[in-house]
Amino acid sequence: MTAAQAARLAGMAATRSAEVELFSLAGQDGLLREVNDAFAQLLGQTAAEVNGRSLLELVHPEDVPPIIAGLAALHDGASEVMLENRFMLGDGRTVHLQWVARPLPGTDLWWAAGRDTTEFHRLLGQRRDLGARLELALGQATAAMWDLDVRADRLSWEPQAAEVLGVATSSLPVRFEDIGAVVQTADAPAVSGAFRPLIDDGAIEVAFRVGDGATTRYLSLRGKVLDRDRRGRALRAVGLIVDVTAEKAMEEQMLRMVMSDALTGVPNRRAFDQALRTSSRRCTRELEPLSVIMVDIDNFKGFNDTFGHLVGDAALVAVARSLAGVIERTDDVLARFGGEEFALVLPGIDEAGAAVVADRLVRAIREVKVRQAPGWALSISVGTATTATDGPAMKAVELLAQADRALYAAKGAGKDRALAYDAAMG
Repeated sequence: MTAAQAARLAGMAATRSAEVELFSLAGQDGLLREVNDAFAQLLGQTAAEVNGRSLLELVHPEDVPPIIAGLAALHDGASEVMLENRFMLGDGRTVHLQWVARPLPGTDLWWAAGRDTTEFHRLLGQRRDLGARLELALGQATAAMWDLDVRADRLSWEPQAAEVLGVATSSLPVRFEDIGAVVQTADAPAVSGAFRPLIDDGAIEVAFRVGDGATTRYLSLRGKVLDRDRRGRALRAVGLIVDVTAEKAMEEQMLRMVMSDALTGVPNRRAFDQALRTSSRRCTRELEPLSVIMVDIDNFKGFNDTFGHLVGDAALVAVARSLAGVIERTDDVLARFGGEEFALVLPGIDEAGAAVVADRLVRAIREVKVRQAPGWALSISVGTATTATDGPAMKAVELLAQADRALYAAKGAGKDRALAYDAAMG
């Protein structure tokens, strides 16, 4: 590595944000260089203690082969490698890190950006153990058995059911329909109304919530008819009430990871497509307008060529945060569409409303400053498209195409502006 390359790398490292764990590593010797404080702290060490050490001696032995394979792929010309592995701490514990490695142009090094996924793997481990834990849960506070005398409509509970439901033992429901009185109001009808499906179909599984706010827990009521008379009428049903809060948290965490962009934290293209399809069906059914906004950062290739891809990533994060700050409604979805493009789904917003949002987006990005790129004025081009509620239903893909045409019209008109689609754009 030349002195000029080393100076460039050092300068880039000095401007890295501690919000993302970053480190650089050499392709030939595997030694870590210019490790930032966030990554070192994740390992329970200082940057000085990590710099110069081999990446392979810091990872769990079982995870060495895939890392070697990934680095070999980079050496053979791959533009990007995504890895997830365990890093060893000094006290024997491990942390999980998901990271992306990319070649550093003009050098024999690669740089990497990652995020701590230790909590996600902890929840995943809990799910793997769920079956065994539920078998052991009888007699513990995570699950309890119930027994229903159908003809008398009288419930009997194991003692720990009170703790599972979060009520006093004297307040345990006596009749099946009374269970609805101890759950969250929104879930009460489904729980109270499960009696008839249990009797008619022979089995039920109903999910509901207890508690409120931060104390909310997720439970599952499962049961089946055990005895029937000669005429087939149910006599007795038994089942479990199970606390599935940990499983629910893990599922939500998995969904967030699958549906979010690793760099910016906003929803990704997959989440955008899902939101667009869902909103399109709902707005068509309810005769409401639906608007889509496409956003592209102006001159972003020049920005990357001038400051490098690490600073480009910092700019993407800053732009995403600024765009998200414009969104006010919970139904609106901002997503990273790809590269330097973002997109928004605005259900129930007409053309005039979309124009107001688009103008706010343009003005918001004019105020964004990237610390590592002093003097560079960021701007965006924006295109909007809106369905008509008084005509034939428009397909979501067609609406997206119209917004894309409007975006490129805005770029052709001089950039740093927003335009709404019209038929003249093709």
